[in-house]
Amino acid sequence: MVCTPPARPHDLNPWKHCDTNNESRIMKQIKIHRNSQKRFYSKDKIYFITANTNQRFPFFKEDLFCELFIENLKLSKQLKNFKLFAFTIIWDHVHLLLKPIDKFDISQIMQLLKKSFSRDFNNLINFANNEGEIHESRLQGKQYSFYKNQTYIVPEYKKYIIQIEKFKNISPFKWQQSFHDHVIRNEKDFIKHLHYIIFNCVKHGVCEDEEEYRWSSINSEFSYFIDDWQ
Repeated sequence: MVCTPPARPHDLNPWKHCDTNNESRIMKQIKIHRNSQKRFYSKDKIYFITANTNQRFPFFKEDLFCELFIENLKLSKQLKNFKLFAFTIIWDHVHLLLKPIDKFDISQIMQLLKKSFSRDFNNLINFANNEGEIHESRLQGKQYSFYKNQTYIVPEYKKYIIQIEKFKNISPFKWQQSFHDHVIRNEKDFIKHLHYIIFNCVKHGVCEDEEEYRWSSINSEFSYFIDDWQ
């Protein structure tokens, strides 16, 4: 059956006069395309990345979980070898400004970061609810050997266990599917997104002064693992 345009201008359903089987196939392909998030990678590119929590739940309103995310961010940086120029953590999302410098692309970097944080978060919640022991984690306070004969000391996992008791009833953590990325075109574009990250806490009403916001790369507390972009 051949599709014909709607009979009247106010007919807002363009599929009304189409074969239903064809409609189903097309809609299925659209859904697959939306979920696949095919990306085209280029070497020596800087990316502005946004990752949201599932249903924009404000997990990161709690400092403990912001700290846990940063520990996983540092570890991912060590394991996937990328340059990190800026970051910020807002209640329901995070922004990163980074550049892959090794064989790992941004999908591999984000897969590790999101997966490792979710695992550590949910392990802690399960432990707080007496639903099991702490499972294997890279945040164990032990040495972790890397493929270039480098060894890293990662932070103590126990300090999070001590603080987790008050979060017994919190929901399991889950990220929104995939992530958003933007390729930085030039220096002007870089400055634009760097400023966006710095002032994001003010934009969302988390604080009034970006310099007083703790969970951002502008905080000198985190300057030791932020790379110089100039």
